[in-house]
Amino acid sequence: MPLIHPALLQSVQPAPTAPAATRAGVPFVPERFLVDEPRELELPDLRDLVAGLAAAEHLWRPLVRHDPRRRWYTRLVLSGAVEVWLIGWCPGQQTDIHDHGGALGALAVAAGVLDEDECGRDWSITRTRQHGTGAVAGFGTDHVHRIVNRGQLRATTIHAYSPPELPLRYAPRQLAPLDQPVPLDRADVSQRAAQSAVVAAGAGAARVTTATPPAAAPFAPRPRAGQPRLTSGMSV
Repeated sequence: MPLIHPALLQSVQPAPTAPAATRAGVPFVPERFLVDEPRELELPDLRDLVAGLAAAEHLWRPLVRHDPRRRWYTRLVLSGAVEVWLIGWCPGQQTDIHDHGGALGALAVAAGVLDEDECGRDWSITRTRQHGTGAVAGFGTDHVHRIVNRGQLRATTIHAYSPPELPLRYAPRQLAPLDQPVPLDRADVSQRAAQSAVVAAGAGAARVTTATPPAAAPFAPRPRAGQPRLTSGMSV
């Protein structure tokens, strides 16, 4: 049975500024995503999902927390097709450099500004992209990155991954010093304008990754439908 955060099930009166589709009662998560059997979604599905949830401020605003001691997150959905996370970022908080084990993913910035350090196959940072409020970013099965809040304000994001619960792999520590960005891609900024310490909240279940990726082979092929799903670390 899919796991759904109670906030998505409660009958909450949307704010007047909420999208018309939300006010009309359209589900936040399409029913076809809430399946038990393994299913792979496509990137447009994930982008639309996180964009819709991020636009529903009346849903995530009461849930999100910003803890200056550690990055906070809670899981909103886990099904055979997708996992969805809500994350609060205080200034200075960041992930390690990591991949997503072959899953497709998307993130939407509900509030604030975050940097994404994109990395090559050798785990080194190749460029930094900035995502501001309202930005939606999608990434493929071989994407490697790090998310950082380098600003002075708090940020909130929503993330989705398919297939769900694939093991993340992290850059070896000696290859991934903390917070060493490359210059921002200003053209990209103008277009998009957007270690695993855990605090679980509500009904969300948190997971911690301890595995270190093999330096010689950082990427895994995308799993085929029907393959077993493995518990992984928190995705970002």
